Amino acid sequence: MERRKAIKNIGYGSAALFSSSLLFGSLQSCTATPTVDWIPVFFTPEEAAQMEKICEGIAPKTTTPGAIEAGVPAHLDEAFSLFSTEEEASYFKRGLAVFVENFKGNAEVSFNKATTPQVTDVINAYYKKYNEQPEILKNYRETFKDAGEKSDEFVEAHFVTSVVDATFNSYFTSELVGETVMRYDPIPVKYEGCIPYEAGQKSWSSV
Repeated sequence: MERRKAIKNIGYGSAALFSSSLLFGSLQSCTATPTVDWIPVFFTPEEAAQMEKICEGIAPKTTTPGAIEAGVPAHLDEAFSLFSTEEEASYFKRGLAVFVENFKGNAEVSFNKATTPQVTDVINAYYKKYNEQPEILKNYRETFKDAGEKSDEFVEAHFVTSVVDATFNSYFTSELVGETVMRYDPIPVKYEGCIPYEAGQKSWSSV
């Protein structure tokens, strides 16, 4: 339940946390093939396969598990079905469609034929664009609650920032990553409220 609740903390995405010097997939090594060996309830089967590919592009498998291995897409499907309003669901799904439609123009390859590194590159390109054109996200935030039809640029910004934020929330609260990637103590014996941090140390697991 805590992992599902983590999705409720998603606001306007992670864009403010990233710059052109901090990009995703810097240690890419493997390309995962969408499997969709789970039954989606929020996404259609086609959308579920697209989400697997996008989430893996955000958190690709390297020497550590990727998003698919950590069960991120299936978790997001469940979480969005529980916590999304009808309006938010519409923005997200329409934004996913716009992202897929525009993919070839951003990568010179269709989304269906793209590799994991190519998906990562496109996600990075969006964040570079948002850094260079901050008015895009400014307009997105300022008009979020306005009534009326939203532009493709609006729903695209909503999708990109939300899917990145949601993927990282899900990935780092997954049991697999919490126990095998982060600092994990299955039987903590005492509470220490202030532990000195040394550069390069892993964050403590939340599972």
